[in-house]
Amino acid sequence: MRIHDVTLTLRPDMVTWPGEPGPRIEPLRRIASGDSANVSLVTLGDHTGTHVDPPIHFIEGGDTVDTLPLDALVGPCRVVEYEGQAHVSAQWLDRAGIAPDTGRLLFKTRNSARWADPSAPFTRDFSSIDASAAQWCVAHAVKLVGIDYLSIEPQGPEKAGYPVHHTLLRAHVVIVEGLDLRAVKAGDYDLVCGPLKLAGGDGAPARVFLIER
Repeated sequence: MRIHDVTLTLRPDMVTWPGEPGPRIEPLRRIASGDSANVSLVTLGDHTGTHVDPPIHFIEGGDTVDTLPLDALVGPCRVVEYEGQAHVSAQWLDRAGIAPDTGRLLFKTRNSARWADPSAPFTRDFSSIDASAAQWCVAHAVKLVGIDYLSIEPQGPEKAGYPVHHTLLRAHVVIVEGLDLRAVKAGDYDLVCGPLKLAGGDGAPARVFLIER
């Protein structure tokens, strides 16, 4: 059995969405200072690094992160590789050979190569899925969708009204953003996605594993 950790490492200088600070990790108690144990304080946004979006992220009164269905977060998944420069569309998904019973889809795109450079700045030039692909996922009963950059929503005119987020979240499809899929090949895996259980949270950092069958 081989386990892939596809989680970004949380660190103060990591890339974040513009206007959102990186994590702060500050010592509270230190053995070197005479304390009995090392303890730190961690401050970070709930959409930092690898994280999940629950419905309330875009839908007022929607379900929160602590109520996400566990059967969406754990189970078989398919990693599909998109080599285009634009965004995944429904037409592309129709040709991708995805089995009808696929419940979880992770998209590996040109974005993944960016994680090789820890100092790479934020860019809006990333690949994602478009509104037609989001509708395709809902129509095919996909329960979880993941992408290898900080948003599943295309940037530019396409994001007006945030159709990808609204389509997926209104259908209770879990969104996972910020995956590091560099070392993962397209294929079938078992997914384990463990978001922090934040009461009333509109998002949560998550540790995500892919297990080779």
